[in-house]
Amino acid sequence: MQYEFTLVMQYENILKNISRYISLSRQEEEDFCDILSIKKIKKKEFLLREGDICTDEYYVNKGCLREYFVDQKGFEHNLYFAIEDWWISDIYSRTQMAPSYCDIVALEDCELVCINHEKLENFMLKVPALERFFRLSYERSLVNMHLKNLRMLYMTAEERYIHFRERYPQLSNRIPQKHIASFLGLTPQFFNTVHAKVIRSKRKD
Repeated sequence: MQYEFTLVMQYENILKNISRYISLSRQEEEDFCDILSIKKIKKKEFLLREGDICTDEYYVNKGCLREYFVDQKGFEHNLYFAIEDWWISDIYSRTQMAPSYCDIVALEDCELVCINHEKLENFMLKVPALERFFRLSYERSLVNMHLKNLRMLYMTAEERYIHFRERYPQLSNRIPQKHIASFLGLTPQFFNTVHAKVIRSKRKD
């Protein structure tokens, strides 16, 4: 009994994250914790490299990571950031068991909860409620990606940056500006101009 209690406490954050959308019994929580593991990586260490196969889903206990793609000219394009209480993975590589097109690297020292894809699939067969949780999570991710693509088309660079600052205030001071620029589809030079303009506007307000 003490072992199960300690295990559940160790994964308290991820269980709270899941409980916002579904309810698991105490026994289901304990069984779920049995398939979890903790992984710690240092700043600048890679969680996933292009060409590797992603085998896990990751929940961020601590730290900040970025997922990016390198084009044929060697330019990096940031696709996603993840901080505490967020999830990160390469869903294409993980679900298709195919080599990843992306890299995931730590921007800070990180502690992650790892869920092996095969173990998760087997567990969801036994506990359909968890399958519903991940379905809802993937739906939210697809909606956010769709909206981001639309904003790239109809918003100005300044509007996109203002939206980023308002939507993700916890990211602005933790991510280098060059990475924010890439995420917004801007060159670092143009981003500096946009950033300065937005800051001046806020000071006037």
